[in-house]
Amino acid sequence: MAGIAIIIGIFVFLLSGAIIGDITHDPGAGVLPGIVLGILAARPMFKLALEQRSNFLHPAPREYNIPAKVAFAKIRDFLAEVSYNYGDKWHVVTADTQCGRITANLRFTDEFTHIEADARGNIHTRKERLQRFIALNIHVTSTERNTTLVQLDLVPKVEGVNYAACDSIIASVTSTISMLLTGQHR
Repeated sequence: MAGIAIIIGIFVFLLSGAIIGDITHDPGAGVLPGIVLGILAARPMFKLALEQRSNFLHPAPREYNIPAKVAFAKIRDFLAEVSYNYGDKWHVVTADTQCGRITANLRFTDEFTHIEADARGNIHTRKERLQRFIALNIHVTSTERNTTLVQLDLVPKVEGVNYAACDSIIASVTSTISMLLTGQHR
């Protein structure tokens, strides 16, 4: 979504700059108005992208037709059993049954191979390892209708510029927890 916003902003910048430059017969006259109009055109798309990212990392609480203690146990067992990459597992820091709160962390390393050219024009490969970290906070509360309300909050931290490096794991965790609590998993 942010890429679309950038494309729209550049398009509006070029179009408005060309039109203003053509009207005034001065090619430099449309630069500042083009920048302003490009930013104004891209701003709603950036805002939408930020809202989607926030909804992805902090989804709305969901209600399940399962007792809170059973939901809490299923989530805790899932986090204890699942592993990623080469054995990277969730580290459950807190599993407080009284408050219905689970706090877990996942730390793993991604390895990338880069192809680079040196000063002589020779091509070399270089491996780079980047750290990834996801903090997961889950609140499980019982309602008066004998259902359970589950709130997930995820905070990813990544090295490098790929801010969406943990998105596949985040999507997997949220969908698996939802399937576990609705009875669609195993």
